[in-house]
Amino acid sequence: MSAAPGRRLRLGVVGLGAIAQTAHLPLIRRRWDLAEVVAVADISPARRDAVGDLYGVGPEHRHADLVRLLDAETLDGVVLLTAGSHGPEALECVRRGVPVLCEKPLAFTVAEADALAAAEAEQGRPLVLLGYMKEYDEAVDRAMEEIPADGIRAVDVEVLHPADGAQLAFGNLLPPTADVPVAAVDVLTRRTAALVDAAIGADTPAMLRALYTNVLLGSIVHDISLLRLLLGGIETVERVRHWPPEVMPGSIDVAGTVAGGAHLHLGWHYLPDYPAYRETLTVHHATGSVQLVFAVPYVLNRPTELTVVTATGTGEHRSTFRGDGEAFETELVAFHAMVVDRVPPRSGVAEGRADILTAQAMTRALARSEGLTLGGECAPDGEDGADAPDAEPRAVSRA
Repeated sequence: MSAAPGRRLRLGVVGLGAIAQTAHLPLIRRRWDLAEVVAVADISPARRDAVGDLYGVGPEHRHADLVRLLDAETLDGVVLLTAGSHGPEALECVRRGVPVLCEKPLAFTVAEADALAAAEAEQGRPLVLLGYMKEYDEAVDRAMEEIPADGIRAVDVEVLHPADGAQLAFGNLLPPTADVPVAAVDVLTRRTAALVDAAIGADTPAMLRALYTNVLLGSIVHDISLLRLLLGGIETVERVRHWPPEVMPGSIDVAGTVAGGAHLHLGWHYLPDYPAYRETLTVHHATGSVQLVFAVPYVLNRPTELTVVTATGTGEHRSTFRGDGEAFETELVAFHAMVVDRVPPRSGVAEGRADILTAQAMTRALARSEGLTLGGECAPDGEDGADAPDAEPRAVSRA
């Protein structure tokens, strides 16, 4: 059931893992003027009870899944933080007219995104804000002002990704639980397998399946979204490699172009023992450079550093900016504005769909480098060379 929007949103939080505990729940508490957590849902009874106790959510408002939560509660919105594709749960919310702040990825398939778009159209308003928190970063806003409209020569992205345990050691997370119902896990596992089959084919090797879901749509999608916001998106994907072949997730190297034809190089490296997470996006243009350096996303109020280098005629001028805002918090403010004032989000269903297409283009290029052919929405069209991410997905044949 959907409540009439008011100033202070009544929110249900679904999925109570690391990102909920380190970012979303603390920020909702901090921004008590905008929202309150009135209900929670998680597959683990122990976890939903622990979080319910911590945030003052009574036992009658703790649920095993989204459907039970929506059936029982009157809400202004849902914060959807579950693992895997969020397409089915987001669709359940939209069909009921309940706005949803949806963590990435939006979905694993274009078909899921299309179903969401149709449901939103029936409701007549934007109902999905896609949780790309970097889009709400103060330094990203400043970078948008500094990047010129033309003259861009090259774009470099580098992600150095330590093991999650190292990134989350500060968080004092709730201990792992062993009370998750086996039947519920089996349902989710089979659903995920079916969606990945539909996206890239049922016979695709486990390595490609994991890279598509966990790396491209689970991590690199943040960079895909930033390139879309800052530069109009990735125009072509020319080559993608994974190495070392025996290491998962290892490293991913992407070569292509951004809108306008400038060369793109993107390197993503999983380095379990690296000292700290570091993500760098640099735009080189005719008269200078614009660089963003992001720190570990789980630590709140860790500022992103923006460095702008420009020519002065006799040398260079270098300026640095570090904002004092928190991107996750600004994202929550944007969600409030979408719910109350119907302000369209920076990224919603259409943008999420575009990013799925880009991830699929990267997966096709990676398959080519491995001598493999994909199925599902990623089935090849018989052409060689660079992929255009905004091409329509291939039709899926169903016997």
